[in-house]
Amino acid sequence: MISALRKIRGHVRACCKQSFQDTGKGACAASLAVIGLFLGGLASEFFVPRVLFFFAGTLLGGGAAWLVLTLCGRVLGWFLKGNGKEIAYCLAGIAVFGGFCAYGSVGADEEAGAVFGAVSFLAVILFSKSLWAFFRNKVRLFPVKAGLFAGVVYTVLLAALLFGTGFSDSYIDDSRRQNGRVMEAGEVEGFAEYAAAGEYTPVSVTYGPDADTAMATATDTATATAIDTAAAAEIVTGTVDLSRYVAEEPAWRRLYRSLFTEHTLSDAPIAGKIWYPKEASNCPVIFMAHGNHSITEKSWLGYDYLGEYLASHGYVFVSVDETILNERSGENDARAILLLENIAALLELGKEEDCVLYGKLDEECLALAGHSRGGEMIADAYLFNDYDTYPSNGMFPLDYHFQIKALLAVAPSAGQYLPAGHEVELCDVNYLVLQGANDQDITVFQGNEQYENITFSGEGDYIASSLYIAGANHGQFNTLWGSYDSGRPFSLWLNVKNLMEQEEQQEILKLFALVFFDKTLKGEDTYADLLTDYARYAAYLPDTLYVQQYQTSDVRIVADFEEDSDITETGEETELTARHMAMWTEEELSYSVEGMGKRENYALRLKWKETKQAYYEIEFSGTQRAGEGGLLFDACNLAESGAPLDFTVVLTDGAGRTAEAAVSSSSVLYPAFPVRLSKIQYLFGEEDQKYQFQVVQLPLRAFSQESGFDAGQIKSVRFLFDKAKNGALHIDNIGFAE
Repeated sequence: MISALRKIRGHVRACCKQSFQDTGKGACAASLAVIGLFLGGLASEFFVPRVLFFFAGTLLGGGAAWLVLTLCGRVLGWFLKGNGKEIAYCLAGIAVFGGFCAYGSVGADEEAGAVFGAVSFLAVILFSKSLWAFFRNKVRLFPVKAGLFAGVVYTVLLAALLFGTGFSDSYIDDSRRQNGRVMEAGEVEGFAEYAAAGEYTPVSVTYGPDADTAMATATDTATATAIDTAAAAEIVTGTVDLSRYVAEEPAWRRLYRSLFTEHTLSDAPIAGKIWYPKEASNCPVIFMAHGNHSITEKSWLGYDYLGEYLASHGYVFVSVDETILNERSGENDARAILLLENIAALLELGKEEDCVLYGKLDEECLALAGHSRGGEMIADAYLFNDYDTYPSNGMFPLDYHFQIKALLAVAPSAGQYLPAGHEVELCDVNYLVLQGANDQDITVFQGNEQYENITFSGEGDYIASSLYIAGANHGQFNTLWGSYDSGRPFSLWLNVKNLMEQEEQQEILKLFALVFFDKTLKGEDTYADLLTDYARYAAYLPDTLYVQQYQTSDVRIVADFEEDSDITETGEETELTARHMAMWTEEELSYSVEGMGKRENYALRLKWKETKQAYYEIEFSGTQRAGEGGLLFDACNLAESGAPLDFTVVLTDGAGRTAEAAVSSSSVLYPAFPVRLSKIQYLFGEEDQKYQFQVVQLPLRAFSQESGFDAGQIKSVRFLFDKAKNGALHIDNIGFAE
């Protein structure tokens, strides 16, 4: 028996050797093609016109790879005393395709991605060797035919995977079906008319330092070889020296930039596009800054939809070009200076009678908005606006002091710039941040860091609000960035089939921006509760899942769990107790369940098992008062599946009388969103569990109260987990509202 098996094994080896003998050239050709196409994809990301540079990059990159790998093959052959060319080519192909897969598979395990890429490349090699054997060497043996068949099938499937849009998820629809409260939201009187295009005629105008060369350099966006912002400017501005804020680049980088712009950091253009209402004057002004993207893209034009919409509602909307700072690192402070210089320049122009902006700009009513790095940067700009010196070098004076009242951050980054090594902490400013759960660039809600660093002194009327949107990505807030949040060729691995439509994503931003700016700049708050109760407006929002947080300046926080490691008390002279819990602690929050990316924010963590009697209680040494706004707190359901979490909140007054309310009467505490950002995650059954805090506000009218209950003399607050036998959650920022 053993002898027979040995004969069969020997026969198979001989057959395979005979089948694939002298097929190394096929393997080398396949490796070279993969490397060349990869380099061509990279070239098309950094140069325009893209199609031309894709082919140029493929040919030139392939040629360079051929020279290098041929030399490496000879050296390797010398060491191995044989033909090392095929080995060199295959190892290079495995490295390129494995790295391509690992880097492009956002959200997936990088090792799994690299292994999948390597195996896929080996399958391509087998296919190429079979092709060579069948057509070039005229071999018709079974291994060759089997290799051809398997290779065709695998290559077709791999191509479909790479060039398709990906896979669909059902968790959004499933969750919405489980939650009737949001699904059944009715109409809000007058909101449809309010949210439509406004009464004013929106008009646009460009500005920049190069208006005199407009007609000579203006080219089509898709094929432009020069991207000077203000090439078609209608209002002439100037430039600003940003060189002191950004590290000098190597010569080759400066040469690369010179292919697309004549400007440098020493003469950065003050430029962009303005939308304004034709019939209105003395309008609130919103300055919008894009984030980091390819310097071949006119990113500032990607917010025309927002500018046109807000202009129709009586706002001047300025989209600032900061392309000169793109494809850099450590430059967010320079972005802030450039934004402030744009504000200064346009406010001065608005005073000139011969300027189209004359009488249009209300200097006392300004707001900043930003996307991606721009979304982080607006907090830096707000900070710089109040300073007299640059915090990273006090020898550089600052003198802006504009009347900035509100900040709108869209999918912002965090930590790109820390002034003098500190977090950016802001007080008494209105703040709104939006983030997509399917963001494939900033894959966690980094905007939470800035949201948590907004505080209120109790003087004035302010709001901070955040919205987390299932199905929204990073780029679709900008019409030019689109659905792929990575550059070519890595974008081939991104899963975009489960994204919401671009128009829907932009509609969310338009509605929330209008309500936010109407409240904070115009003082119009008819529909301001959109910022605190999106569910009331569900009929006007795209069908997806939303998680909302907010804080207002009239809330008195009684427990934020930031003070120390003693979990039985807070700084408010309270006694904290928990009963029937499996876990009770206070911990620093992170961006993911793996503990990655600490947020410098602490919260209560509770977990209970097989009981409906577990509770957590705060007892005050004195008493607390609840106004009509009742009790509110942040809660994060730590379950990874199932129905929304529900439990009961019990208030007890000084006389022992109680009032009870169910969380579900006010809010929906969804389990974590099981988001898959890349195609590899579907293949390996992986998913990112997206946990996000939701504000639960229980107004006094929501409580079932015992006769005589005194909301002005609250002695204790109990969180009674009586609805589910098992659960876990974070709680933070417990307070009372007027």
